[in-house]
Amino acid sequence: MKRIIILTFMAAYVKAATDCWATDKGFNCCSDNIMPVFNDTDGFWGVEKDNWCGIKRRDYCWAKSKDYPCCSGKSKNMELVDMDGIWGLENGSWCGYKESVSRWNDREKIDKTKKDWNSFKSKWDKDYKNNFERLSVFVGEDESMLNFGWYSTTDKKPYILFGTTKDMSDAQIYNGTNVYYKTLNGKKYYSNKVTVTDIKRNSIYYYQRNLNGKLESKVQFKTYDPYNFNFIFVGDPQIGGSNSRVSILNKDRTLTIPEGTRNDAFNWNVTVINSFKKARNPSILLSTGDQVDTDCYDNTEENNIYQENQYSGFLLPELMRKIPTALTLGNHDAYTENFRHHFHTPNPYKPGYARVKNYNDYIPAYNYYFRYNNVLVVVLETNFNSCDDFSNTINEAIKKHPNTDWRIAMFHHDIYSNGKTHSNDSYIKSTLRKCLTKLFDENKFDLVLNGHDHVYSASHFIKYDSSKSSGYSYNIIKKGEVQKNPKGTLYITANCSTGSKLYTFLSEYRDYLFYYDQPYIPTFGILDFKAVNGKVQLSINTYDVETLNVVDGPYIIEKTQKCWSLPQGYPCCKNTNEVFFTDEYGSWGVENDNWCGITKNSSSKASNSSVKVTKTTARTTTTTRTNNNYNYSNNNNNNCADNYQPCGGQNYTGPTCCKSGKCVRYNEYYSQCEP
Repeated sequence: MKRIIILTFMAAYVKAATDCWATDKGFNCCSDNIMPVFNDTDGFWGVEKDNWCGIKRRDYCWAKSKDYPCCSGKSKNMELVDMDGIWGLENGSWCGYKESVSRWNDREKIDKTKKDWNSFKSKWDKDYKNNFERLSVFVGEDESMLNFGWYSTTDKKPYILFGTTKDMSDAQIYNGTNVYYKTLNGKKYYSNKVTVTDIKRNSIYYYQRNLNGKLESKVQFKTYDPYNFNFIFVGDPQIGGSNSRVSILNKDRTLTIPEGTRNDAFNWNVTVINSFKKARNPSILLSTGDQVDTDCYDNTEENNIYQENQYSGFLLPELMRKIPTALTLGNHDAYTENFRHHFHTPNPYKPGYARVKNYNDYIPAYNYYFRYNNVLVVVLETNFNSCDDFSNTINEAIKKHPNTDWRIAMFHHDIYSNGKTHSNDSYIKSTLRKCLTKLFDENKFDLVLNGHDHVYSASHFIKYDSSKSSGYSYNIIKKGEVQKNPKGTLYITANCSTGSKLYTFLSEYRDYLFYYDQPYIPTFGILDFKAVNGKVQLSINTYDVETLNVVDGPYIIEKTQKCWSLPQGYPCCKNTNEVFFTDEYGSWGVENDNWCGITKNSSSKASNSSVKVTKTTARTTTTTRTNNNYNYSNNNNNNCADNYQPCGGQNYTGPTCCKSGKCVRYNEYYSQCEP
C-alpha cells in the first residue's frame, strides 16, 4: 500500500541531501520534530508537508547511555515514540532504534544560535549560574502596584527608587523588609520584599534596586492602554529538566544536572525574547509552575544549590525586569521555601495546614490573587492546599473585586487534559477536578491555565454537573469564531516552554477535549484583551517559540462589559448617576470621595459622598474634554506636572503649573494638565 502512495506523490518530492538514507529511495529525510507514522524494511517514515520523508538514523546507539541496548533492526516494530527517540521490543526487553532523532530542545542542534550559545556557555559557568541575588518583578494587588523580591547577602535595609524621569530626579524611595532566610556554601542569604504604589497606565517609569547597600543601574518600566493589552502565558519552564537527555555533543552519556540547567537557561531566554517580540508590549508574564526541575525532595545542600542555579537561570533574562510576572508553584518547586522567598506574591492566603497551633514546618507558597485592569486572576497552590483553602481564596478575591469582566484561574496540575504522565492521577481526577470544577463554574470563571503534563491541550467549555457520574458536562467550543457569552470554563494546558521535557498522551478518548497536540517544540501563549463599544473580548493563541507560527488558536470569547471605568482603576457608581464630566470613555461621577463610572445600572438614590476628591484619588486620563476654563502655566518649570497629571483642586498639594499645555479646571475639586 505504501509503495502505491509513494509512486502517486513521487513527482512532488524534492531531491534529498546525500547523507540521508531516504535519498536512495527518492525522498527527503524528515525535520527533527516529525513523528514516525510507518515503518518497513527500509526504515521509519514520517509525513512532512504532505510528502513522505525518512526518519534520520543516528550513527551511534543513543539508548545505551540510558542503560538500554539498541534494537537489531530486523523487525523494526515501533512500540513507543518519545522525546528521546523510537523504542522497540526484542525478546521482551526494551531497545532503542538508531533510526530516530531526539525531540527535546537540544541547543547544540540549532545552527542559527550556535555563536550565541557557545558564548553563553562560558558566561553561564563563570558568571551567571551562582548569582542567587537576581531580581524578581512580580504583580501587585492591582495594576497600580508592583511587588519586588530578591535575595541579598547582607541585612541592609532594602529599597526601590521609582520615578518618571530618566535622571531619577523625581524618584521616590519605597522601603521594604529584609529577613534572614538560609545559608548556602557558608554564605548567608536574606529575603527582601518591596512594594511600589501609585503606578499609572500609559506611562514610562525608571527604577533602581538597592542591593546590599548599592544602587544598581536604572531599568525602564512601561505601562500600557488599560482597554487594549495582553498577557504572555507559559507552561513549565522546568530549567534543568534536560538533564539525563542524550545530546548530540556527548553521544556516549546523558547530560548532567549542571549541563541540563545551562541548556535550559539559554532556551528560556530565547522563549522570553521571542514571546516579547510576538506580544510587542506585554503587561504580565504568567507561568503555570515548575520554574525549576530539581525538586529537592531530598533536600541536601547540593540539591538546594542546583535548584538555586535553576532559579538564577529563570530570572536571568533582562526583559523579565521590565514586566511583572505571576507564577504558580509546581510540584518541582514545592519541597523548599525558595519560591516564597524569591517571589513577593500579593494577597497571600495562609493555607489551613499551616494554621494549626504550633505549626513549624515549611510553607512553600500561598494561594494569591490580583486584579489587573478588568481581569481578576486567582493563583492556587495545588500541591498541599485543601478545597476549603481554594474556596476561601476565590471568595475573598471576588468579594474584593466583584465587577471585573474576566475571571482567570491558574494552577499547576492539569485537571482537563490527557497527558500520559499525570492526567490519570487519582489526586487530579478525584480530588482537584471534583473540587475545582464546581468552584470555577459556580463563580463564573472564564479561563483556567495549567501545566504539569508537558503536552498541549484545549478543552470545550466545562460546566459542573452533579447529575453526571463524571461531575461535569460541556458546551462545544469553536476555534476561530467569536463565542458570545459562552456557558462554562475553558481549560488550557500549556506545553513545556523551554522544550526541556516533552511528553506524550493517553490513547483513550477524552470527551471534554476539543484539541490536543505534542509538536515537540517549545511554545508560549498570548491572552489579548480588548474593550470596544460596551463589549469585551478575550482572544487566545499559542505559538512556536522558534518560528512564532501559530500552534493553536484563536479561541475568542466576547461578553458585555460590566464596568467600563475599572481598567482605569475606578469602580462603577452604585448610588449616584450625577454626571461631573464626560470623556470618550463615558460619564464620571463621584462616590465615597472617589471617581466612579456611571452606567445604566447606577442608582439615582442619594450618595454618601461629600463630593471631595483628594490628590490621591483624583482621576487622570489621556483624554480631551469640553471644559474651556483654562489656566495658563509656566512651560519652562521642570517641577510642573506632565500632561494628564493633576494640577489643581481642593486639598491638592502638588504642582499647579504644567510643563506644556494648559491646566484645565473641571470643578473645584479637580484640574489637570492638557496639551
